Formats: sequence, C-alpha cells, structure tokens
Amino acid sequence: MKLEEAIRARYSVRKYMKKQVPHDAIVKLVDAARWAPYASERWRFVAVQEEETRSELAEAARQKWILSAPVIMVVGADFTIPRRCEWRWDADHWWTLFPIQDTAAAIQNLMLTAVDLGLGTCWIGSFNDGDVARIVGFPFAIRPVALITLGYPAEEPGRRERRPVEEVLFWEAYEGN
Repeated sequence: MKLEEAIRARYSVRKYMKKQVPHDAIVKLVDAARWAPYASERWRFVAVQEEETRSELAEAARQKWILSAPVIMVVGADFTIPRRCEWRWDADHWWTLFPIQDTAAAIQNLMLTAVDLGLGTCWIGSFNDGDVARIVGFPFAIRPVALITLGYPAEEPGRRERRPVEEVLFWEAYEGN
C-alpha cells in the first residue's frame, strides 16, 4: 500500500471483531512508531490485552466501547530531563514540548502501519491521566499521552469530510480569524 493510500484509508474504529491481534503485528507497529522523527526518543508503549486491565482503562476513559478492541496501546511520554539538554537555549522544550511531539509522531506511524496490516485504530486523548498511569505502572516521570485501540474493524463507518486545503494553508503569515 502506498503512503497516500494509507493516509486516506485510515479512520477511527470504534467497533472491533473478536479476533486477537498477533504478537508479531504489535511488535511491527511499535517498530514503525520508533522510526518517527523525534527530538528525545522518550516515548513508551504498553500493549494491554488482558480483559480486566482493558476494562480498567475503559473506565479511566469513561468510554465502554473501548472494550471491543482486543488491544489497547497506552502511549506515554517520559518527562525525565536528559543530560544533553541542560546547556541548550531550548532546554525547556526538552521537558515540556518535545516528549509530546515525539509521541504524536510515533502514534501517527503506528496508526498508518496498522492500516497497512489491515488493522483499525482509534486515538483516544480523553482519560484520567493518573488512573491510566497507575493501571499500566508508569512511574511519576512518564505521563500517558494517548490510548490507541487496536484490532480488526467490525464495520467501516462513513468518512468525515475534511476542510479544504485553502482554509487551512496560509502563505508567509496567518491571515485567518
């Protein structure tokens, strides 16, 4: 599958088949994620397959449909300050912005690779951070950034329309409202 096809084929799946995702597919997804552009390579991934733990994560997100996914990938950002940034002019970005940017790029790679493997995903950003961190055992320095449901889609919903490029692209300076 070509990249543009994967980008346009990706959609948020909220209903999954009761079919397990092979272990090697999960490894392939995280391998693709780690090839994303990064500043500090501080992403962390926890693949949750056990029903009881998935149920706890669904409760932490207050979204019961999550349980239909056979895998919930918890993506965390490690906010430990690396030594190499102490002298840099942008050092504050190393412990505030870069971990979030790194995880977002990695998640996109993971989701596009899932499309290529015939898997569906949904990016969930609304959840109780503290509960999710406790459930998967993240220490204080690792903050959950996203829950990604993963599995074989049970249905294909209609695609959402996107705003035209002319409404979101500006040349030289922003000229919008």
